[in-house]
Amino acid sequence: MISIIVPCYNCEKSFEKCINSIRNQTYQQIEIVLVNDGSTDRTGILCEDAAKEDGRIKVIHQKNGGLMNAWKSSVRNASKEYIAFCDSDDYVDLDLAETLVNKINESNADIILYGMKVEYSSGIVENADNRLKKGLYAKEDIAKLILPSYFDNGQMQSELILASRDTKIFRRTVLLQVVDNLSDEISLGEDELTTFAAVLSAQSIYCMNNYHPYHYMRNDESMIGRYDSQMFHKYLLLRKQLTEIARIYDYPYKEQIEKRFVSHILLCMKKEIGRNQGSGYKKVKRNLISMRENEIFKNALKLVEVKKYQGKSRVFLQLVIAKRYFMLYVITNMVSRFGVGKP
Repeated sequence: MISIIVPCYNCEKSFEKCINSIRNQTYQQIEIVLVNDGSTDRTGILCEDAAKEDGRIKVIHQKNGGLMNAWKSSVRNASKEYIAFCDSDDYVDLDLAETLVNKINESNADIILYGMKVEYSSGIVENADNRLKKGLYAKEDIAKLILPSYFDNGQMQSELILASRDTKIFRRTVLLQVVDNLSDEISLGEDELTTFAAVLSAQSIYCMNNYHPYHYMRNDESMIGRYDSQMFHKYLLLRKQLTEIARIYDYPYKEQIEKRFVSHILLCMKKEIGRNQGSGYKKVKRNLISMRENEIFKNALKLVEVKKYQGKSRVFLQLVIAKRYFMLYVITNMVSRFGVGKP
């Protein structure tokens, strides 16, 4: 009934823990699909060795095409009715498959949602949950209760459904309906794009609450994460692709995508300040101005209601709107450096 897909790229250090958490499931009648996406270390050998030991494992070797490409290949090669995912540097609880099979039999939903544990290298563990209430949502419920506020309820990063594909199991036919509409160009937000298309295609969704069987291993304790000089352009591309999916599947709430875009760019600005320390204020300011004065961002910013943002996010948004770049720089660095909460 279930295929569990693991995209693999240069993951020899984490491979054993990940694959053992899947192979040792309490429910054993599963298919395991490993996609070796052009690894240059011993990942490919480890995949083949695992397949020799376990007949449930199928290995796909391909040239490096990126996460989206590997994900699409795995969906096309899986054979079971439902598909779940696990990244190669993460792991899952041993009862995940059993729990999901029981919930599939109970609900017959196209997509089943659950949460994750975010495990930082410092030892801190945080639970991440869907904001959607527990229960079964038929097609009409999805249209009325999910889609109008799917990406944004007015606050920063306030999506109803976790973007990660690793916190849900999909009916394979739903994924096959959308794979050809998902661009391989996407290198940031692959999960968000995929989940959005799948939700728009689903006939039913079941949300489980207070269940966190997926363990997301995070190497950087900071909410800001790693610095990527191309992040702004990647978010522009993600917005473009989300807009295209909305067009294909007749999603009427286009302002939701724009508000989500603003949320992404505010996060991008925080990363620009917090992780680009070596460049100095002048270069950071130039980059902030470039983002702030982008016409797409300026138009999207008009749709955001400042009063609905809370705490530090509201202050940050107000400073962005007012173009107070030095204050943005100073306050964000103070919060990051002295631990006055997470920026």
